[in-house]
Amino acid sequence: MNKKGLLCVLVCAVVLMTSCAKKADEGTSSSAQSVEASKKIVFVVTGQLGDKSFNDSAHRGVLEVASTMGYEAKVVEVGREQTKWLPTFEDLADSGEYDVIITNGSNAGELITTEVAPNFKNQKFILFDTTIEDGNDNVYAMSYRQNEASYLAGVLAAMVTNSDMEFANAEKKIGFIGGSECPIISDFLVGYIEGAKSVDPEIVCYVSYIGSWDDPAKGKETAIAQFNQGVDITFPAAEQAGLGCVEAALDMGKYIIGVDSDQAMLFDETAPAKANIILTSVLKQVDYSIVRAFEKNAEGTLPWGTFESLGLAEGGVGLAVNKYYEANVSDDITSAVAKAKENIDNGSVIVLSALNDDASAVQAMVDSVAPENY
Repeated sequence: MNKKGLLCVLVCAVVLMTSCAKKADEGTSSSAQSVEASKKIVFVVTGQLGDKSFNDSAHRGVLEVASTMGYEAKVVEVGREQTKWLPTFEDLADSGEYDVIITNGSNAGELITTEVAPNFKNQKFILFDTTIEDGNDNVYAMSYRQNEASYLAGVLAAMVTNSDMEFANAEKKIGFIGGSECPIISDFLVGYIEGAKSVDPEIVCYVSYIGSWDDPAKGKETAIAQFNQGVDITFPAAEQAGLGCVEAALDMGKYIIGVDSDQAMLFDETAPAKANIILTSVLKQVDYSIVRAFEKNAEGTLPWGTFESLGLAEGGVGLAVNKYYEANVSDDITSAVAKAKENIDNGSVIVLSALNDDASAVQAMVDSVAPENY
């Protein structure tokens, strides 16, 4: 072979090697992208989004995890028909497609821990708003000390109803409206009552249950009934049904304490008149807690197989402070709320809990503020 031919062969060989190397690099890059794309989470909503409260808060957390930690997020709104829950969770777990399945443990926790997680041990589950017992190393749960934040709301409500604020009538009547009666809602209630009684031991609290979590019309009807009894501020813990309570308060010139999300700011752009009658919101920081869980998981410190209780000290609950709170709530009320938080943080006040304390003590607290003939 002459020199010209040899040179041609060498050039072809170099081109071939370069091409192969490029294809190998492209293959590696494609593989890396595939691995990255395989990071998936799914949020199963055992209800509906759009409540501007509990489910929407969880959804915000899921979206933040997706945007900041490189996950692809899917949402499945399975609704409240419980016969659909088991096959949905089983199908998602069986697919092997998702790193973590996230859902509301106060609804589906028992189902996950007894029927799904034990049969799909390679599938991870994160449950919010529940406790779990040891036994499933693929499950982590978060519970919230909502009674602590509700105590602060009770302090505010009692001072509002005894104040000269625009809608206050000085009849010492506050209200509480639950979607239905259950331990977590009772935990909101007893904290709220105890906080109110710390301001005014003679306070009266009207307690009502809508019988629905997703019927705003019933929520509005329930709130109107309270306002007609002389209540000037009520605290609805009722997810989507609670939006009807906001409607009632706006129509009747009353005040609302929001729940789970900062509801005033969610109405800020679309319905500022509604935002203006929501003095504050008891925050159950589901969004923050979901992000926190994934951050701890990335660090290798998430305690799989157990649960954590998140209160004021851990940032798991709180009271919304926004422009409406600052504009509408007087300095003496904000100071009293801040002092109450300080007392809980330093342990000088231990708030009664419907989840952990004796049921008779909880009932006695509720009975102590009950109005006659209601």
